[in-house]
Amino acid sequence: DAKRLTLQEAKTITKIPVLPISHGDALPLLAALTGPVAPEAWRGNLPITYHLGPGATKVHLKITSNWDQKPVRDVIATLKGSDFPDEWVLRGNHHDAWVNGADDPVSGMVAVLEEARMLGELHKQGWNPKRTIIYCAWDGEEPGLLGSVEWVESHLPELAKHAVAYLNSDSNERGFFHASGSHDLEKFINDVIRDIRDPEKELSIWQRAHLLRISTAKSLEERTEIRKRVDLHIGALGDGSDYTAFLDHAGISALNIGFAGEQDGDQYHSIYDDFYWYSRFADPDFAYERALAQVGGSAMMRLADSEIVPFEYGDEAETVASYVSDLEKLLKDKQDEISERNLELEEGVFTAIADPRKPFVPPRQEKVPPFLNFAALKNGVALIRAGAERYRAAFARWQAAQPAISKDSLAEINHDLMGIQRAFLNERGLPERPWFKNQIYAPGAYTGYGAKPLAAVHEYMDQEKWNEADAEIPMVAEVMQRIAESINKSAQDLERLEPH
Repeated sequence: DAKRLTLQEAKTITKIPVLPISHGDALPLLAALTGPVAPEAWRGNLPITYHLGPGATKVHLKITSNWDQKPVRDVIATLKGSDFPDEWVLRGNHHDAWVNGADDPVSGMVAVLEEARMLGELHKQGWNPKRTIIYCAWDGEEPGLLGSVEWVESHLPELAKHAVAYLNSDSNERGFFHASGSHDLEKFINDVIRDIRDPEKELSIWQRAHLLRISTAKSLEERTEIRKRVDLHIGALGDGSDYTAFLDHAGISALNIGFAGEQDGDQYHSIYDDFYWYSRFADPDFAYERALAQVGGSAMMRLADSEIVPFEYGDEAETVASYVSDLEKLLKDKQDEISERNLELEEGVFTAIADPRKPFVPPRQEKVPPFLNFAALKNGVALIRAGAERYRAAFARWQAAQPAISKDSLAEINHDLMGIQRAFLNERGLPERPWFKNQIYAPGAYTGYGAKPLAAVHEYMDQEKWNEADAEIPMVAEVMQRIAESINKSAQDLERLEPH
């Protein structure tokens, strides 16, 4: 029952009209342009000479827009936990599609429905999850994640208090397992896929994905690193599916999972994404539908039934450390690039090599980016590493001893663990994007679905706004300190259980 805003109230609707058109509609418009011939990088593949414009031709456009308002319907199913009903494990996939949607989203939705059916059957036979399980079928994903965002915003206080983790899927086809998400769940999802066999090979899903990474590595060093790692490293989440509100706005640990890599076709978001295409090319025997249901169902049962929620922070620490290293490299690369270009300008390199028969404008001298002090971020990484190691050691001792723990003590431990991901948030949000609260994980403002870790600093560096980037560093470092404090609090919870 989320409140509907009027078009005038909605701040996210752009004021400049934008309309995608086909190449057939674009052809006469582009052909009518005159003026200078467009640079090669600006030219497409239409059978015309591309010009920059303007032109004398007048164009009369008649646009008919559909402003109908339609309800967005989420479907939510809940199986109440027996021991910790106030701890929620959530699973979701969207059910709306641009056209037929056999791949996007039905292939993921079918697996989610099968998981729900399977858990329901187990429940009828006497199994009860310790934690509450919530299955979600989201509406309105394609026009802007509407169903999941509105649901998260409407239930934010409850989610902040009760949500353990959110598991998302979307499209699913034949191929190799992939996962992206918050890195406190990296070890967990690796353990899940080690126990499930790949439908096409006599290997586990984990083994096949591991060997793919060795095969596609770009260097010997990368192959060596992959072979040394105990677990498959998961990527960061950006935007583009229903995990966004959970991770980026509410600070809830999240994963996006699925299979892909062996299907052919450019059917994405088109009329050709139908059952015929999917059953012929994407997953003809639906083996990877079953595989996704196995992975998702197993993950949900483990999350729901583990005594202590299965978060691990060593991977988180190393990942955040790599993000800080990326910022250092970005700055050094920009400094080196601009310094070299300025030197070549002084030497007359560009003028000397320019073809005198072609127009030539040499680049301008630029100011070399200033020094940025990343010490506060490095200190934050060190604190997270130390907290992660303390928690790992305390958890290992608890596993070895298996002391009796009351439900109240377990609830307190898990409550503190659930709060660690909330520590990633800053209430003011990202610069110019206040809805995005997560200071470690975020989509890039200009990268489409792609992630932009440490976005508050990273995006100002991309824009060469060095003073603004410098001002964000201590704010992000403060978030890192809070993360470390939260991890240490959870380690302390376990240490209290040890005999003295």
